[in-house]
Amino acid sequence: MPDKTGIPSWRNTGTLLCLGIVVAALINAGCTTLFPAMQNTPPGTAVLPGNEKSPVPENCTFNHEMENLEIRQPGLDSCYFGTHSPMEYLNDLRLHPDRPVLVLGVPDGLITPRDAELLMQVIDSQEPAAPVVSPLSSYWPLNQTSTAGNEALFLLEGYRAGHYPPSLCSLHYFKPNRTEVRTWWDTYGKRGLPDERDAIRIVQETWPDLRDYSPGHLTLKTIGTLKAPDGWFVAFIQEGSGVPIISARCYHVGNDRTVRQTGLLNHSIMVQLGDFSPVTCG
Repeated sequence: MPDKTGIPSWRNTGTLLCLGIVVAALINAGCTTLFPAMQNTPPGTAVLPGNEKSPVPENCTFNHEMENLEIRQPGLDSCYFGTHSPMEYLNDLRLHPDRPVLVLGVPDGLITPRDAELLMQVIDSQEPAAPVVSPLSSYWPLNQTSTAGNEALFLLEGYRAGHYPPSLCSLHYFKPNRTEVRTWWDTYGKRGLPDERDAIRIVQETWPDLRDYSPGHLTLKTIGTLKAPDGWFVAFIQEGSGVPIISARCYHVGNDRTVRQTGLLNHSIMVQLGDFSPVTCG
């Protein structure tokens, strides 16, 4: 637009023209990271929250890891998971729904509380996604497709179990209960508090010799728990044959996930399992 003197205002026009040239040059040079949320996203497809891509080494991309047939069995390992967030991984599963994904190994602490919060937002998604398989599984989901919601739940189960994959396959073996997951999230997850399973795992990680104990009554090495306002009391109980309890080791796991031993019994005690208290260890 000419100014009051009738001379065209080329200063503003030239600035816009230069910006346009710079943007065009960046796009032609492959600099599409200016718009990360749009990458690899088919038209009309909602972008999952938090799945924005970050630059990664070429040999750690999803396609490279899955197609590297000559070197090893194709699958995702620490190279991929060390450079991708759980939401980026979930988005890759969504973009490749027709190929089961073998997960060979993931770094410790892969899924953070922030990741769990994002995953909770998509557990109801019915968008097709690739199913996930553990190397230990003899079951391979041929011609089967999972959903983004199911894979989000599989990741959340890994977060809660402390390892991923949490079971042999995200289909067939995995039967998620969305109501239970929402209850866990509202009660413990969003507040960062340990639930019963967390408390047991924390003790067993601190004392590995307790890993052969399990909840339930199908073994003579059982686990008893009691919720307390400041955390959990957990007891590892050795039952005997013909005697109620041979020994017990008791612990307290705080809401801050610290653990301390509260009691130890190394001899037969005349108390029935149903009357045993994890608080007093007797």
